Amino acid sequence: MSGAVVAAPIAVLVFRGLAVTVLAGVVVQFFLAGMTVFGAGMGWDAHAATGGALGVPLIGLFLMSLSQGLRAYRGIAGMLFALYLAQVTLAALGGALPLLGALHPVNGLVMALVALQLVRRLKPHNRGSF
Repeated sequence: MSGAVVAAPIAVLVFRGLAVTVLAGVVVQFFLAGMTVFGAGMGWDAHAATGGALGVPLIGLFLMSLSQGLRAYRGIAGMLFALYLAQVTLAALGGALPLLGALHPVNGLVMALVALQLVRRLKPHNRGSF
């Protein structure tokens, strides 16, 4: 018998939903920034508000990863949360320190790649599994 702890299917389903929400949110962030840069957007307010709202599913991912059943995802969820904190910091410092602010979209790309990796790791291997 294995000593591994497996999360309940509903917990994995919620965790997967949060991961997909984060990935989609990061993609929306790039879209909103692009719209603003090219004059079709509502300004940076929508980008900032969406970025702040992304904190909710990110905190959820991180907290859920602290459970025994989801511990296999703790490192990647922690990394994604740390990247989010860096993202907020880079945005806040960007006006005063433009070279740091220039790292904001780069960090956003890294966030997208990490979120994609998490979603891919959570992909069911067959229809009956979570």
